[in-house]
Order: sequence, then C-alpha cells, then structure tokens
Amino acid sequence: MMRPISATGISIHKHGLRRGSKQGGVTLWELLIVVAIIAITISVVQLAPGLSDDTRDLKRVGKDLGKLFRLLSQEAVFESRDYAISVRDNGYTVLEFREDKWLPASDSFLRRFKMTESQRSTLILENQIIDISETPEPEPHIWILSSGEMTPFEWRIEDRATRSGIVLQGNLIGGVLMTGPEPLS
Repeated sequence: MMRPISATGISIHKHGLRRGSKQGGVTLWELLIVVAIIAITISVVQLAPGLSDDTRDLKRVGKDLGKLFRLLSQEAVFESRDYAISVRDNGYTVLEFREDKWLPASDSFLRRFKMTESQRSTLILENQIIDISETPEPEPHIWILSSGEMTPFEWRIEDRATRSGIVLQGNLIGGVLMTGPEPLS
C-alpha cells in the first residue's frame, strides 16, 4: 500500500483514532466537575455551624467600634463638632456637645448600641477603672474633639459565653487599635 506524498515530497502519515481507544488528558467537562465539587465542599465547610468561629460576634463588635471612632473623628473635624462616648457595661451612647451640654447625638445611627447579654465592658482612663454603671443621664467618658484630639483610653470587652475578650486602645491623636479576641485569664 502506498502512502500519500505531499507536494514537498514528504510522506503523510495518517494516525486516526480507532474506535474504542481512549486519548490521554482531561476534558473540559471533567475539569469543570472537579472545580464545582471543590467549590461546594469549601462552601459547606465555611457555613457549617459547628465549625464556625465562636468569637465572630466579639470581632464584629471590635471592628464596628473601630469604624465608629474613625467616623466620629472625621465628623468632628470636618463639621467642627465635639462628640463623646458614654460607655456602659452593656453598650454605649454617642453624645454631642450642643446647647452647652452633652446630649445624645442627633444622628439616629449614632445614638446607642447594646451588646449581647454575655458581653460586658470595662473602661480604663488614666490607669483607673471607671464606674460605668447606669446613671439617669449619660456621662461623657471618651471625648472626640473638633481639634482632632481624643481621650486616651483602654476599653475591654469580654464575652463570658465564649470566655474571650478584646481590647480597644485609643490615643490622644485619634488612633484606635484593637487586639484580640484572646482567651480570658
């Protein structure tokens, strides 16, 4: 049997696949199925309630408070307003200096925040623990002034349910740093 020859004089080999033979490699469908299985497995692991992080509520509280301090610092400087945070054992109230006294902030989203039943606060100013028990009128504990200054503080939030806590530390120039969650000692 003669093999076909091309115009250049090179013989042409036809290597056709015979029925029943399998070509090596991975098809696109097989690759897509593997990727889908991996994605589903990762989603199930992340969403499984038994495998979730118990301290996520505490982390969220710390991050939200950090954002609140940044927002109030910017608002104070840009709007020439003086703010304060009245810390309570189970939350806080944002105050604004108006009419020569401290009043709850006029912006509804800043007014008051309540922590969960298992979370408790401790406020330390100038190396002294401050009494933050409920009073009829909220007291300004952490001042955030229009000059950009802030009362240096250490705010500890503990969660008895998870036996962990976070610490927020604020400095004179308005910086706030969160550490934790860490196990309670």
